[in-house]
Amino acid sequence: MKLAKYLWTIASFYLLVIGFFYMIVLKDSPPNGPERYEFIIQNWATYNYQWKAELMMATLLSISSFLFSKYLKNPGFIIIGVGQLFFAMAMPLSIGITPNASYEFGSVIGKGAHQMVNFGMMVSLAGYYMLHWKSRVLSNWLRISALTLTTLAFLSFLAGFLNIIEASTAQKAMLFVMFLYVINGYFGIKVNEQNARNV
Repeated sequence: MKLAKYLWTIASFYLLVIGFFYMIVLKDSPPNGPERYEFIIQNWATYNYQWKAELMMATLLSISSFLFSKYLKNPGFIIIGVGQLFFAMAMPLSIGITPNASYEFGSVIGKGAHQMVNFGMMVSLAGYYMLHWKSRVLSNWLRISALTLTTLAFLSFLAGFLNIIEASTAQKAMLFVMFLYVINGYFGIKVNEQNARNV
């Protein structure tokens, strides 16, 4: 279980750092269209690092979730692991195609990648909800905070997935997820063999 704890905690906190870094990068980015695509190409080294880091951390989070599911009875871990795999699968598309494609083709791939990210996050958030609903490892106020953040983020990603709002707009809900990563990282620190029955 120690490996699951370490991977989960590292991935959760590092995804928080990546998220803040991405927000800093995006603050100067045009909202949509060819200008945004051109901005990504001009800043490709940054985006390339960003997406590769997200791919690595989402994979670590998925692995740690499956490892936790082996030791702990909460089914939320399996759901989180599956969701993170979907999230991770969007990254190679973005990394491999974006710098080599025309705006038209790149935007088609980008929309597909946004939908994969939204779907992966929806599945993961359903798993996080189940995890924090059943778990008694964290204090009540942290559990309620996690459940609230999970619900708000899930509704945003669901709206993006159902095309109620733009898929890229839905990803602004990552701010909720970033705060959730803090709670999840703390969960990884707190959980151990002694309190495993409370998960």
